[in-house]
Amino acid sequence: MIVPVYNARATIGACLRSILAQDVDDVWELLVVDSSDDGTADLLRREFPAVRVLFRDRRTAAGAARQHALGVATGWLVAFTDADCVVAPDWLRRLLARHRAAEHPAVGGAVANGTPASILGSAEHLFSFNEFMPGMPERLVAGMPTCNLCYRREVLAAIAFESGPEGAFLQPEDLLLNWRVTGGARRLLFDPAIRVTHQNRTRLVACVRHQYLIGRSACWARTRAELPGRTFAARWWLSPLVAPLRVGRIAMRLVRHDRGALLRFLALLPAVLLVAAAWGAGFTREAFRSRR
Repeated sequence: MIVPVYNARATIGACLRSILAQDVDDVWELLVVDSSDDGTADLLRREFPAVRVLFRDRRTAAGAARQHALGVATGWLVAFTDADCVVAPDWLRRLLARHRAAEHPAVGGAVANGTPASILGSAEHLFSFNEFMPGMPERLVAGMPTCNLCYRREVLAAIAFESGPEGAFLQPEDLLLNWRVTGGARRLLFDPAIRVTHQNRTRLVACVRHQYLIGRSACWARTRAELPGRTFAARWWLSPLVAPLRVGRIAMRLVRHDRGALLRFLALLPAVLLVAAAWGAGFTREAFRSRR
């Protein structure tokens, strides 16, 4: 199990406690890759002395941190979550069971909203994780968020996490890595019973900045592979259409699969549109930059 960490002092404690409390009999290992400069390293040494931490001298993006840990990991499965997530007590046991039941390249699960009392946090959750919320059906998919995903180790042997756009310090690894594994085919298993809870951003500046960077990475990934939406990345003048089209697709998805989430989506629509605008601005910025 691998957890990349950068300046996560506020959330890493809950994350690691949930991992260490896993209800599973199998032998497993936990690798934390930390490149923080906010005191997270001291917290890890003080509160989690038994956890193996791979300290990095300089800031390391999530994909590069995962790649570093892969060189140390020894298991036949490699599970990933993030420092701002809390995993369910049966998380690892369910991942193992689904991998043993069938030979999927990867198995992942639902991402629940860890900030339900926050309008902005709930809007960010709906925008970012609407395809993989607890109310979505079990199915085969082409890709899933890396915060709740477990690969067979041999699948990753010849594939590396790829760096994102320069300066963004976000990596579109959950897009590109899954594309390298599946070629866009629906081969990864999504099981909504395998759950993590994600702590979304609740402050305006942090949320807008984060979504802007994710938008940049999303566009950059589409210049590297034949991902859905590549046309909008390749033709920068079309890129402003991506965000409103994505909002429309979210609404249609919720109509089909989760009417309760649809009501929340409608109630939070102004905040969702703000999040979408920040993401769309990043996508358009990268599309414009990439044309040169």
